[in-house]
Amino acid sequence: MRAIKNPNDILFAATLLLMAGLLYWQISSLRIGTILRMGPGYMPTALCGLIALAGLGILLRSFFRGGDRLHSWPIRPLVFLFAGLLSFGLLVERAGLLVAMPALVVLVSLADRDSSKGEILALAIGLTVFSAGVFVFALRLPIPLWVMG
Repeated sequence: MRAIKNPNDILFAATLLLMAGLLYWQISSLRIGTILRMGPGYMPTALCGLIALAGLGILLRSFFRGGDRLHSWPIRPLVFLFAGLLSFGLLVERAGLLVAMPALVVLVSLADRDSSKGEILALAIGLTVFSAGVFVFALRLPIPLWVMG
């Protein structure tokens, strides 16, 4: 009888725990504050704790609940998801939200071979308008819409 009943959950739990640890390491210098006077590190620290708790819960579940064996990783979706996120991060300040958001949507949509050009175009336009409306106009975040030159 195997001790680990769900190796996929072990891998996912390890990913969550690693992510929580890396995030906590990055924000550890921020002041946490108190519940009444929250510092800039309060919510990120709480989020890291929640991610770590989820990882521990999934890790424990993997020993009691059965699951599928590990399969090969789908490379295409991983590459296009990473490329989309990387392009957004690199473009949002250099070219603006009106360039970065469609680039993100197009690259991430390429991860799915069944995405049609019409769906991608509609999603890119819709998410760009929505993001600009919420983050730039409603919340007034200092995100440039368009960077000239």
